[in-house]
Amino acid sequence: MSYLDHCGVYVKDLEKSLAFYKDVFGWKEKTRFGSGEAKIAVLNMEKGLLELVQRPGSPGTPPGGNWAHLALHVDGWDAKVKKLEGKGIELRKVTMGDGSHIAFFKDPDGHTLEIMEKGLGLE
Repeated sequence: MSYLDHCGVYVKDLEKSLAFYKDVFGWKEKTRFGSGEAKIAVLNMEKGLLELVQRPGSPGTPPGGNWAHLALHVDGWDAKVKKLEGKGIELRKVTMGDGSHIAFFKDPDGHTLEIMEKGLGLE
């Protein structure tokens, strides 16, 4: 069986990005290591991992391709939205056809994140 192990993203400032993801989602740092000049930290998302990579010369803008966003199902939708808005994070909120809600926002490096009140039902 195949499953998503982790998603890796380039960041400009590892410590700033770690603080953002820990604060916004409450994720814990699983490990940290280096590879050549790269500094890498892995966050435990409970059902997957997020790998943050800071490397000299890493892309300052997202690489070309069809990458759009990282979507996350969150418990406590209203509380999460209030927390993000309380931090001054700009949200683009959408009500889906079934009445559930999603919201899009950016991390410190401009990666688009989506939080979902109701997941895609893959569990």
